[in-house]
Amino acid sequence: MKYGLILLFMFPFGRIFAAEKPIIQQIDFSGNQIISSSLLKQWFAIDKNTPFNPDDLPKNCTRLLQEYAKAGFPYARIDSLIFRQGSDSLDVSLSLYLNEGSQLVTGAVSFSGLTEQEVQDLDDLIDIPSGKSLNVNRLDEKLEDSVTSFEKKGYPFVQLVLQSIQLDSSSSQKEAVNFHYKVVKGPQPILKEIQIIGNEVTLKKVILREIRIKEGEAFNYQKFSKIQSRLMRLGLFHHVLPPEIFLATEQEGGLLIKLQEAGNSRFDGVVGYTPGTGEEKGYFTGLIDIKLGNLFGSGRSILAHWQKRDRASQDLLFHYLEPWIAGYPVNAGFGFQQLIQDSSYIERQVGLDLQLPLLENFSIIAALRKSSILPDSSASYSLAIPKSSSLSTSIGLSFDSRDDLLNPQKGLYYFTSLETGRKSNLGPPDLIDLLSIEKKVNHKRLVLDLDFFIPTFKRQLLSMSLHGRQLISSEKRIPISDLFRLGGTKSLRGYREDQFRGSIIAWINAEYRYIMGRRSRAFTFVDVGYYENNYMNSAHALKIGYGFGVRLETGLGIMGIDYGLAYGEKQGVMSGLLHVGLVNEF
Repeated sequence: MKYGLILLFMFPFGRIFAAEKPIIQQIDFSGNQIISSSLLKQWFAIDKNTPFNPDDLPKNCTRLLQEYAKAGFPYARIDSLIFRQGSDSLDVSLSLYLNEGSQLVTGAVSFSGLTEQEVQDLDDLIDIPSGKSLNVNRLDEKLEDSVTSFEKKGYPFVQLVLQSIQLDSSSSQKEAVNFHYKVVKGPQPILKEIQIIGNEVTLKKVILREIRIKEGEAFNYQKFSKIQSRLMRLGLFHHVLPPEIFLATEQEGGLLIKLQEAGNSRFDGVVGYTPGTGEEKGYFTGLIDIKLGNLFGSGRSILAHWQKRDRASQDLLFHYLEPWIAGYPVNAGFGFQQLIQDSSYIERQVGLDLQLPLLENFSIIAALRKSSILPDSSASYSLAIPKSSSLSTSIGLSFDSRDDLLNPQKGLYYFTSLETGRKSNLGPPDLIDLLSIEKKVNHKRLVLDLDFFIPTFKRQLLSMSLHGRQLISSEKRIPISDLFRLGGTKSLRGYREDQFRGSIIAWINAEYRYIMGRRSRAFTFVDVGYYENNYMNSAHALKIGYGFGVRLETGLGIMGIDYGLAYGEKQGVMSGLLHVGLVNEF
């Protein structure tokens, strides 16, 4: 909403300069007694060291006077504008001579069409004291708050109709402006139908259960205002437009939701190369992630993962997710994982997990897992790894406010969990006796993840990730198979996959990103990692990796390239590790 009187001077400038435009070197304002020159420069919207175009001056002067009017100076005027050219005709200085005129103050803001109690509630909400400097933008914000207050009471079609603006000149010093509005609340509609546009695959019932609104309900502002964020958090849609309410009859209406589905199935491939050392040849590593999401439009998903960490190690994972168990907002999953480590042992794990949303961005996550370690006969003795079986439970809390999962530009992700379990060491019997290994062991695992994104300049941001893991065990000597792993693409770039192990690990990933597109970015990074093992040899070290990378959206998917160097170890630009990946949504 805009108020006030605006006086304009139009400047009939012609094509004064030659083909090469001069540069503005200086802008001065005179006559401004209340509004600062720095704020006037923002309103005038012409910067120093930019090309000067006289045809733009009328538009800039109009903008300046409009901002003056919004600030309570409707009588402000530009008495004259002078520009001066330098001796070489390529430098220009501008001088504006202003007359701010008298400043208006806020008078009375009154309403009709309401009960006495509703008028009192609005007066308390708007709370703009009479006699204060008129600020149209602030008044607009207060009026928007009043509209929202009626929407929260079930009136989505409420209107504030400006009936009159009056100048009160009873004060000899300043004129007061009185505003009068008629409030038309409109109906409290019943949503007889819900229309969804754009869900080519996703079933309508999947969307309805997520927004928690049923056909036949009365309009509820709290549910209505959460529709967009709830649907975007599903990860099924590229974007969801703000929902709309429409009327079919005087008291009955409907809800309209427009959205665009994303490719919910994804292929993610990474190829890495580790250079050789001495007589040892280099070798390739790899990773493949396949996610089949939103199966049959139901929100169900299947995830398959395979990774080759080094010459003799590989990892296999499978996970199935079933959303909304028995009609309740609880997601359940089943998973299987197998790790073959250096042909020394095999680790298998099966588990069940539950996710219960609490608030808009919070969730509780619980899990039950059964694990087994099957060592090679020689590795049992050489690496002191007994055959074992364990059962554990965990409980965790997550918070996610990121605006985009693949290329976030703002928001925060937090996850923490506590796992407790009991392990049985099964043999070989002579190894257990030789090393005095406890047959029954209690352990706890602590996990912490924190990602946040801080916008800096246009299309630029700082991405920070903090991670920590700790194992607390009653064992005096923890087998290498139970330790956390550190190093590689997902933690410490510049080092081999899972190069380090510890009962305590922590790492920081810092990236400065330049956003090139919706799914594209270039960045430099510094990774700092720490590992410690208090149960075996008391080893600990701090490691640093650094480098650069890109994510490029192509016709085949999102191409990722990371090149990392290990600080203080191998020297030379060509001694780093290269990781190439592809994420393809389909």
